[in-house]
Amino acid sequence: MNSLYASLHPTLQGVLAHRLGWDGLRPVQEETIRAAAEGGDLLVVAGTAGGKTEAALIPVLDAILKGGLAGVCCICISPLKALINDQEERISAICVPAGVTVGKWHGDVPKGERTWGEGDPPHILVTTPESLEVILQDHRLRGDLERLRYVVIDEVHAFAGDQRGVQMRCLCDRLDMIATRPLRRIGLSATIGNPGEVLDWLSGPGRKRRLVAVPPVPGKKRFSFAVSGREGRARAVANLVRGKHALVFVGSRSDAEGLCASMDGLVEHLTVHHSSLSPGVRQAAEESLAGPDPACVICTSTLELGIDIGGLDIVVQAGPPPSVSSFLQRLGRTGRRGGPAIMAFVLDNDLDLMVAVATVEAAMQREVEPLRPPSLPYTVFVQQLLLFLMGRRRVGRQVLLSSLLSLSPFSGFRREDCDAILAALIEDGYLVEDGGFLMLGPAAERGPARSGGRDLLSIFAAGGSWRALTPDGEEAGSLDGRFVAGGTGTVCTLGGRRWRIISLDPAHRIATVVGEGGRRRSSDRRPFWSGSGAPMSRSVAGSVGRILAAGCSPLPLAPPESAAIRGIAEEIGHPFAGDGFVVSERPEGVFVLSCHGGRFNRTLATVLGTELGDGPRIRSGDLWLLISGITGPHPALEVCDAIRRVKGWTPARIAGVLPLLDAEEWKFGTLLPPHLFSGMIRADVDGVDDFVTVLQACGIAGPGENISLPGPQPMSK
Repeated sequence: MNSLYASLHPTLQGVLAHRLGWDGLRPVQEETIRAAAEGGDLLVVAGTAGGKTEAALIPVLDAILKGGLAGVCCICISPLKALINDQEERISAICVPAGVTVGKWHGDVPKGERTWGEGDPPHILVTTPESLEVILQDHRLRGDLERLRYVVIDEVHAFAGDQRGVQMRCLCDRLDMIATRPLRRIGLSATIGNPGEVLDWLSGPGRKRRLVAVPPVPGKKRFSFAVSGREGRARAVANLVRGKHALVFVGSRSDAEGLCASMDGLVEHLTVHHSSLSPGVRQAAEESLAGPDPACVICTSTLELGIDIGGLDIVVQAGPPPSVSSFLQRLGRTGRRGGPAIMAFVLDNDLDLMVAVATVEAAMQREVEPLRPPSLPYTVFVQQLLLFLMGRRRVGRQVLLSSLLSLSPFSGFRREDCDAILAALIEDGYLVEDGGFLMLGPAAERGPARSGGRDLLSIFAAGGSWRALTPDGEEAGSLDGRFVAGGTGTVCTLGGRRWRIISLDPAHRIATVVGEGGRRRSSDRRPFWSGSGAPMSRSVAGSVGRILAAGCSPLPLAPPESAAIRGIAEEIGHPFAGDGFVVSERPEGVFVLSCHGGRFNRTLATVLGTELGDGPRIRSGDLWLLISGITGPHPALEVCDAIRRVKGWTPARIAGVLPLLDAEEWKFGTLLPPHLFSGMIRADVDGVDDFVTVLQACGIAGPGENISLPGPQPMSK
């Protein structure tokens, strides 16, 4: 044992050596312990299954044991309830033998267990952001957090890029206020493309911080690629997973249900796992992989994070993954027991093959997508404002605004924008003002603040889902409101089982279902849910561009795969620099090759549509635009000229032509003044400033031209 290990509390040393059987510390654990001794916040980035959880817990336990600390000393925040359930045993294995108690609190924990006795709080509390909001609303439980020292955020990359991450950061700041000291924040992740920026976001201004980045130990990896066509997908997957412990990742909940139905009878012990299934169904799927018998689970990203699901033989990716980060997380599900990591791609066509190969290449170059926290999270501001007023009779306007603006995510908000939000809430009856004091109004009491404010806990809208319950009250899962509009008598698959909808209760949004025996029939409906799949990331699209520019992939592919990729590159028929636009004429219209990802290309299509005027029709994909209906003598050159003109547009002009999302689709979106909702969407969904930066850097090649690098572009007003 080295001196670092010897510096730990003797009880902790004994647990590591005799209970866990460790004969030393892993590199990530050593580096984390050293960094923790220096104080400040930490971001720990290391490969999957690298021991990050223990790396965070060891300095926490050491401090508890050496200081004889009591009360809740550490809160571990996790993005998933399933991940908490999985980590509980792992955390307890190191904590309980040391006399350190552990408690978990989330929505699937029985209500009677979601508390603790007077003076008997756990040392370590594992929870989700939404459940932590519940705890902070309880004055007695909140008082037990005054001796808190640490906040550990697991899978921090699952938070940093969206509004739920803003809520989590607000919670961290509020915990600092309760404990009357800056708490130590420790973030954990395996896949972050910009760890320095994420650490700055996690820590906040004026705080000491340090990045602990331990490169993963190189291990053997085996990839295979099969182009089966959509019709042959089920049989191709079945041939790969039969007789094995396997995970099969798909792009959506509907795809998961559809593939499971198509594989019915081809594979034994087949289950489904996605967010619209009941906790019991998801848990059964997870447990199936822990047993000795072969089992296959078809899943979405719900099994992408660090849940330990045993020794998998193979991971199958049906269709290309949406991002490098997702690919790395999914690859990390296998190869955990000393063997090679094995991932098989089952793809519909040669283009999907190229995208899959490009994703692997980008991962090898460590080109993981950067995470950008929302810059104008006005809806979270409204949520936190209403939560602040819950349980308070009245609060002075200045006290309310000062409290909210002291939270890091809102510190840059303009005071006039905050006043505009307050004015809108007062006008709509969500707030009442009396002599400079504010309180919840009747609209809030009837709406988000009813039932103890349950609707205020989450920043994400339920999306109009209906609970699918049996007559006995057993939960099958949830169905989309548009799907149940098909009415009673509908037979559908959910969780791999056939169900018949026998009644609908619109008042409570409950669809009563009964099990439908027998094999799948052609009349069965595949359920669908609102929300489309994630667009291809710029990292993946850029890697595709490099393959097209080179005409081949450096990966050691089999001859059929190499030939397919070479064929696509030759079909482009033009020298391609990879990071610009190639414009060419085809029978179906003007084709613009644009390897910048789905979000960028959707915005470019809208802007070009405005510039070209009525008449032309523009379709966009992750890698291209297709423009039809141009009647001039040189359509491709006309498109090139239009692209050059829009390169001079200002961000404000671009924002002005983009379609605005429906505020109803955003929780608390309808409570915002329209101009602030629009500003939030333009900044954090459309990414207008980022779009302009990329557009300005792109060269253009028309028919017979090489890509010309852009010079300085004058901005139009």
